[in-house]
Amino acid sequence: MRRLVGTSGLLVMVLATSSVVLGQTSDAALGDRVRQLVEELDASKMEARQAAEDGLIKLGPPALPFLPELPRSASAEQKQRLERVRNALRDAADSQANLGASKVTIAGKGLRLSEVLRQLQKQSGNLITDLREPEGAEATNPALDLEIRDKPFFEALDEVARKADVVPNPFTGDGSIGLMAGKLPGTLLVKDAGPFRVTFTQIAVVRDLQTNSASATVQFAVAWEPRLRPMLLQIKTDELKIQDDQGRPIEPQVMKESSEVVLRPDNSAVEVNLTLNAPDRSAKSLATVKVRADITVPAGLRTFRFPTLDVKAAVVQKQGDIAVTLEGAEVDEQVWKVHVVLEYPGEGPAFESYRQGLFNNRLWLQKADGSRFEHNGGFSNTSNDGGKLGFEYLFVDAPGKPADYQLVYETPSKVLTIPLEFEFKDVPLP
Repeated sequence: MRRLVGTSGLLVMVLATSSVVLGQTSDAALGDRVRQLVEELDASKMEARQAAEDGLIKLGPPALPFLPELPRSASAEQKQRLERVRNALRDAADSQANLGASKVTIAGKGLRLSEVLRQLQKQSGNLITDLREPEGAEATNPALDLEIRDKPFFEALDEVARKADVVPNPFTGDGSIGLMAGKLPGTLLVKDAGPFRVTFTQIAVVRDLQTNSASATVQFAVAWEPRLRPMLLQIKTDELKIQDDQGRPIEPQVMKESSEVVLRPDNSAVEVNLTLNAPDRSAKSLATVKVRADITVPAGLRTFRFPTLDVKAAVVQKQGDIAVTLEGAEVDEQVWKVHVVLEYPGEGPAFESYRQGLFNNRLWLQKADGSRFEHNGGFSNTSNDGGKLGFEYLFVDAPGKPADYQLVYETPSKVLTIPLEFEFKDVPLP
């Protein structure tokens, strides 16, 4: 995954949720090293076999996608050692999940914006894309004097944005935080809560003249650090606390909205609307708007690599209790329809909520040289049978033919629920 930052044309390598995202050269080098060590798991000397096992584990979670499936002819010891390596790296990937705010330290004088952005990405694991040139603005590379020490990511990004005359935009369509030309507004109602940022964007009161009824809608933009990749947001409507400036409670109209919002990785933010009973006309402001929610996030990722997209029969891969089946790819002019089935253990309401989050799984096509073609055409849910979910993913205008690509598919190994709480006070009414 590569992005050009600023005018320097520097190739920026960034951190993903649980590991460093490697460029083509690094991918190839790591893959070669993994293959060498896997072969040494079957060395004639026990010391060499143990050293190879230890070496694979020391490579860390980035080596996981390159661990092969051994042939039936492989020795029992080689298979056992490889399985121990695989389990150790999966556990390491899960334990590395940072569910709090990333902290950033960037201090110095005359630091170029391109270098600052590179440091922001490296230290936080969050992908940042400079969108100024694509949007028709000049992509300047100013020198900045910064004194950012152990600050949360969003605060650090704000300081950089103010000094560089850029505006962060989480609605990019590629999961990154985009930078646009402009100045940060100074009057936004913003609250930071760990790795999340909530902006109070809108409040409207509407009167229906036909029914002589009134309602109010409040809108928030909930943004998150892109590395987090949350799956599901559930508003606790029974714990909403909203009062006007005279202490009168304002109740939500729960029946008019869904309390669950499935979160997609395309954007690192989502707009959330709450429909309320209209405040009394004598009210001038909302004294308090307190919201509590639960957010489901992946605590670790599993990466499945299918050697070719051009399969003649369904191909199943398993990692622990998770199974992913590539059923095939259908070519319809410029659109490739890729059919995938996921199988997870579990049942009951909690599992149903978890499965909703699986709709944000990430996948891409990859050639032998490491170049990628990202999923760009949407998807549909094709089946829902017990512990299985079927999907049809669309790839539009992919160059070449399906046989040119392998399919890489990411899905959570397990998930956690973390709280999101925020409160706004003295919000003026229209």
